[in-house]
Amino acid sequence: MYIELYRAWKSEKTSNVPQPLPSDFYQRTESYLKNLGEETTSSDTHTIQGRLLIKEKEIAGRLLGELREARLRKIIENAKNGNAITTDGLTDEEQDLANRLNNSLASFKAKQTEIKKEQSSQTETDLVVVRFLQDIPEIVGVDLKIYGPYRKEDVGSLPAQNAQGLVRQGAARLIEVRGIHSSWQGVQPINNK
Repeated sequence: MYIELYRAWKSEKTSNVPQPLPSDFYQRTESYLKNLGEETTSSDTHTIQGRLLIKEKEIAGRLLGELREARLRKIIENAKNGNAITTDGLTDEEQDLANRLNNSLASFKAKQTEIKKEQSSQTETDLVVVRFLQDIPEIVGVDLKIYGPYRKEDVGSLPAQNAQGLVRQGAARLIEVRGIHSSWQGVQPINNK
């Protein structure tokens, strides 16, 4: 098992993608390390064979740790770059991680796309034209843009939510622009005739 572990470690060091491993590789390696641990506790550590077993266990443990770390880093880096992670050649544990990452990334991307669609549709249709009935200082719109300042009798466009608040307070009146705002609920537009 030591030779298989060493070859896997060496192969992993020379590649940017996880190298193929048997699906039960980590389970077999853990079993191998456990057996080495049992042998080292039962053998005389003052003999050459005892010291070799201790050294083998130490090196095999380090190789396994570095192998896992390198493979995990590659899987995460692949996911971070937006690439779907293929599970071919991954161990059982890595396949589980890759599947979870793929599902999480797909869900995250879908939500981001949905948010972008909502934002673009809001910015396209939310502006309305109003006439200001009093001086209004600079305000931050619901779209986080700065509007104003406005003087009494100025005409300007604002996000619908901001305009509704000003109309309710009597600080502005909605102006009908060729039927664009005819469906704006609860506020009567100014007739431009």
